[in-house]
Amino acid sequence: MTGAMYAAIGGLKTHMSNLNVIGNNIANVNTTAYKAQRMIFQESLYVTSRAGSDGTATRGGNTPSQVGYGVKMGSIDLSMSPGTYNPTGNALDCMIDGDGFFMVGTKDLVMDSGDALNRANFTRAGTFRVDARGYVVDNQNNVVYGFQMVYNPNYIKGADEATILENKQNGINVEDKLILSTTLVPLRVPLAAVEPTEANGGIDPETQEHRWEAGDPVYDVLGGHGTGTTERKNLSLANPAFYNTEDGSFADGIPGGANSVDGEEEFNAENFITVNGGAIPNLNDTVAGLEGLSVNENGAIIGTAGNGDTVIVGYIAIAQVTAPDGVTHIGGPYYKAQEGSGAVSVGIPGGLLEAGVYLNNATADEEMNYTPELQNLLSQMKSVKIQGSGLEASTADVATEFANMIVTQRGYQANTRIVTVTDSMLEELVNMKR
Repeated sequence: MTGAMYAAIGGLKTHMSNLNVIGNNIANVNTTAYKAQRMIFQESLYVTSRAGSDGTATRGGNTPSQVGYGVKMGSIDLSMSPGTYNPTGNALDCMIDGDGFFMVGTKDLVMDSGDALNRANFTRAGTFRVDARGYVVDNQNNVVYGFQMVYNPNYIKGADEATILENKQNGINVEDKLILSTTLVPLRVPLAAVEPTEANGGIDPETQEHRWEAGDPVYDVLGGHGTGTTERKNLSLANPAFYNTEDGSFADGIPGGANSVDGEEEFNAENFITVNGGAIPNLNDTVAGLEGLSVNENGAIIGTAGNGDTVIVGYIAIAQVTAPDGVTHIGGPYYKAQEGSGAVSVGIPGGLLEAGVYLNNATADEEMNYTPELQNLLSQMKSVKIQGSGLEASTADVATEFANMIVTQRGYQANTRIVTVTDSMLEELVNMKR
């Protein structure tokens, strides 16, 4: 057998692999956020029949003599460059204009480190909706991760300017009832308050004033630093461990309460006024009904509650990696940040996260033992924005793929000719003696 036969066989296999890549691109020409691939051919084995030399004082040198034996697949490259905007009219459909990925996964992921971020699935397909339990999910029922607006435990109702200024100088915000949390959580529509009564603290027994109305949206609370932990996460009002559903107040010793020290002192409700200046309302296991849900360019999912309040469900998180073309495709629209993609950072489009903030609402206070890693995980992402009511189109171009298919077909055909010619030469050799 001749080397030409083996080289041609290698060429046939490699051109078939290239045809598989082209076929996959054409098959996904209408797939949302699909990223077209390309295969790079690479020379295979070389055999040296004569080595090269530099020459001597009296004779010249010679170049090496080598014979190649075929071709192989060098790499299959993936380009994560954005596709074109495809309007759909669905208010929660999203496209990332810039680098980055949406983060989706299961509800039990704890995003507290760089390794934890790697456990989430990344996707460019923003086909989102709200399920029956109020979670923002994609079309594969994975929850969408983001940053929520939460109650500020330092809020002081009716604080005067002197109090506001004094606390601001110490880095404490007592002015805003709602603040942006930097804890990555599954985005969920706020739960609804129950009918107010005197028993649950919803009606002032003296003035009979209603502190809230049934159905009002109730946000999660910014938790604090409990004993033995360096995390400052959101505490869900639906969690009975942190919430007393009998009298509409927080349970004793909640970590991070306004008067709590390491979760040992009782929470002081007077320093933490929430809905309409009253106690925390009891919750239905019912999602607050929101109308007119939409997504703005910062990734904020916004709706209007029954009481007329504008409710920000949360900000969709965008993850970025050092080498976006190096992510690993795990099937469907999902990728993983594994070897080859580099470090992961996360943020909100438009640079809404201020410089110097930490993941899980951490501070730079040394006594809390926070590491710089928690800060490095957050990015401002000023050059990224979200386009709502539309999806990212596939980057597979039919004209380009058909041209590549023609070239591949002719390359395959040429390799078959080498096989037939080699076969004819061997036939002649065999027939030399008759």
